[in-house]
Amino acid sequence: MARGRSQPGVKTHRRGRRRRTRRRFPVAPWIVVTTIVTLVASGLVLGYTWLLGTGCSGEPIRATVVAAPDVRESLSVLARQWEGEEPSLRGQCIAVDVQEKSSAEVATKLATTWNTVTDGARPHVWIPDSSVWVQMLEAGETGALMVPDQTPYLATSPTVIAMPVPMAEAMGWSADGGGDLELTWTRLLELAEDGDWSDFGNEEWGGITLGLSSPRDSTAGMHALLSLTDVDGNGDVVDEELANVIRLKQALSQNPVDTDTLLREMAEVQEDDLNGYVSAFPALERDVWRFNNYMKTGTKLAAVYPSDGSLDADHPIVVLENVEWTDQVYQEIGRQFTEYITGEAGEAELLGEGFRDGTRRTGGETLNDTEGLTPQIEESQRGPVQPSAVSNALAAWQALNRPANVLLALDTSESMGATVSYKGEELARLEVVRRELIDALDLFGSQANIGLWDYSTAVPYSGENDYTPLVNVGEFDDAQKALITDSLQQMSPGGGSALFDTAAAAYEALQNDFNEEPGAANLVVIISDGGNEDDNGGLTLADFEARIDELSQRESRTKQVSIVTIGFGGEVDEEALRGVAEASRGLFFPAEWNDQLKPQLLNALFNAV
Repeated sequence: MARGRSQPGVKTHRRGRRRRTRRRFPVAPWIVVTTIVTLVASGLVLGYTWLLGTGCSGEPIRATVVAAPDVRESLSVLARQWEGEEPSLRGQCIAVDVQEKSSAEVATKLATTWNTVTDGARPHVWIPDSSVWVQMLEAGETGALMVPDQTPYLATSPTVIAMPVPMAEAMGWSADGGGDLELTWTRLLELAEDGDWSDFGNEEWGGITLGLSSPRDSTAGMHALLSLTDVDGNGDVVDEELANVIRLKQALSQNPVDTDTLLREMAEVQEDDLNGYVSAFPALERDVWRFNNYMKTGTKLAAVYPSDGSLDADHPIVVLENVEWTDQVYQEIGRQFTEYITGEAGEAELLGEGFRDGTRRTGGETLNDTEGLTPQIEESQRGPVQPSAVSNALAAWQALNRPANVLLALDTSESMGATVSYKGEELARLEVVRRELIDALDLFGSQANIGLWDYSTAVPYSGENDYTPLVNVGEFDDAQKALITDSLQQMSPGGGSALFDTAAAAYEALQNDFNEEPGAANLVVIISDGGNEDDNGGLTLADFEARIDELSQRESRTKQVSIVTIGFGGEVDEEALRGVAEASRGLFFPAEWNDQLKPQLLNALFNAV
């Protein structure tokens, strides 16, 4: 299956003609010759025949192969076949045990937290379903040392856009490949944002909706995330392109699930009742093959091949190195097993299970005969992505989808009333921030808890505080969103800004409302166009730093809050805002221009510690 084109920058394995497995004698040749002479002289032809026919001896040395779920069964079949041929290493029998484990889980745990009690034996050979998981492993220094220079491919399955056949046909798709549908990843996102089936003559189907399997766990979801963020297809994902992560999250019709859940939902779709179901979702071609042959009860799925190319589930074979649990023996077993499964036996098995060969052009009869799939793919394969692109895109996605406690504190001092240009209008800075924040609220899902304060020395607050808790931190449901939106609408500028007092109080408040879920972000986000201009006295920067140190020592070290400051406009006091952030191990982000506000809020979420 691995015979095919080499993509620039992709690790490949150059192979010539497949070598025939050579039988090795378990004893030295001179002993064999002497014994044969003796046997012939004695007329013991049967014993002579037995001796020559033995390929190996002893209980096999068994290497562990950890494989993606979609190829585990085929690899188990091939492992049994291979063992039946008595492969050997210096006369000793060898074999492999095939175990199944999610590629994302292996990539996350292999270099750090693998537990042999709960995760099973560590692999000597790892076969994930996509090279992106190898690149995720390689993003860390330890993981990069584990991966050899050459990782041949076992089988391929392109990432496609799966759609119910009637919906795909309405857009111009044709089962015979003669349709005029050219759907790119960017166009798919645009349709999900504001497309409607009335534009394609089927208003009864409602809006065009997009589903997604979670990129944290799913190869199809991860491939879609990378294709949507790497807009120029150069294999890298820069900060500007990460904004598409927001668009993707906002465009989804439901929270991400796993591919099998999406397929089970699609199995209930009937051609005469498509309203309310997902219109399209990324999937591997083999998922569509499996659905159309074994799962569907109503309409079939069409595999739409994105015209701007897609990433393939290429199933790289990684014979691990530079780890304490492997050695040259296990590596040689891995290489011999690799040679077998990438040869004729492996190709026959995997083509029969709905995969393509290494060229991605050729599929087996079972794939070619399946309605909804295209036997010969004309669309290009996307080039390799960099390890940093994988880690950055996934970090961005996780930041938007992880549990979060976020307390927003907005500067409403007099300077926020200054007029600036915003999308063709002349508006107060406060109004610009208000609009951007209301739009940015959609970044947060129901897994987040959000609260809102404002601060100024001019407003008559209760007590002696120069800040007002407007909305307590709480679950971000529709009611909480309405409260925050209404409070933002009622703000007005005036007075000075008590930055240090507000930041210290907000830090303590969030400690008291701390979210202790694993991976949760506990974050104060302060947006200001200035610095600390407290007419009523209050804390200095040195006082503030001492107060944060006191609060962090008072609470358990597991209850650490970070303050992120965003400086809006060209006249901010960067020293004050940066000082507030760094005192709590947070970060300062400048937003000199109006259109930088939401991206910098996104950066705050991405980089929260």
